[in-house]
Amino acid sequence: MSGHPAGFLGMYSSTGWWYYFPVAFTLKTTVPFLSLSLIALGWAAFHVIKKRDANHLWMLGPFVLYTLFVLLSHIDIGVRYYLPAYSFLFILGGALLASLLKSRRVARVGIVAAIALMCWIGIEAVRAFPNHMSYMNQLASRHPHWWYLSDSNVEWGDDVPALAAYLRARGETRVRANFLGDFIILHHYGVTPLTMANGTGEEPEQTRYVAIGASYLNGSTVPEVLTLEGRPVTESERVNFFDKYRHRTPEAVFGGSIYLYREGDR
Repeated sequence: MSGHPAGFLGMYSSTGWWYYFPVAFTLKTTVPFLSLSLIALGWAAFHVIKKRDANHLWMLGPFVLYTLFVLLSHIDIGVRYYLPAYSFLFILGGALLASLLKSRRVARVGIVAAIALMCWIGIEAVRAFPNHMSYMNQLASRHPHWWYLSDSNVEWGDDVPALAAYLRARGETRVRANFLGDFIILHHYGVTPLTMANGTGEEPEQTRYVAIGASYLNGSTVPEVLTLEGRPVTESERVNFFDKYRHRTPEAVFGGSIYLYREGDR
């Protein structure tokens, strides 16, 4: 059974969770669109089951089939794998609002609902800007975002330029680091990354700052091949490799995806 190391709601697994994508969709989707989607699905199901209206099956059927397909996935590293299902939700949500606008009894309700939803979604987009990659809605407010989801849900190297600019402005050209794209991207912006979880068991030289990506802070993307004191690490040691930084306040956070700590500060 193949899979991929992932973090999810404080848990870790290499084979995933059957309910991963419904939860990821719930957390990574704006509350207004989430609400509209659930209502639209119920509305479409009502028309299919109670009214024997097969027209809604063209959208409801593929959505259900694709959702069932991803529930069987063992690679739970990003809500992006569920994006094809969004197209059906967009259409069903639009169809629901259109039906409200056409109804004489609830036309005004439909207009108000459409305007309110669009405004709310717009406000969420502005609130999240420019950190859309790490966005999670208000349901994910109890813990840091890296606790809920990992990998591309919370980082994808987008914030490397901002990190590099911050370090260079302080005269730093080297940084101990682990985040997605660190050794591939960061040096192009004038900062050399010194990988901490490097698989050799050797500590890189001390630097003034440490930069850790949300997925590494989570522990899910820490390499599986690591050694400590000449021996392979256990799974617990791997996922908790950066545990000491989880309890510290970062000096800066870039895009909600890269956490920068000043060494020596607690």
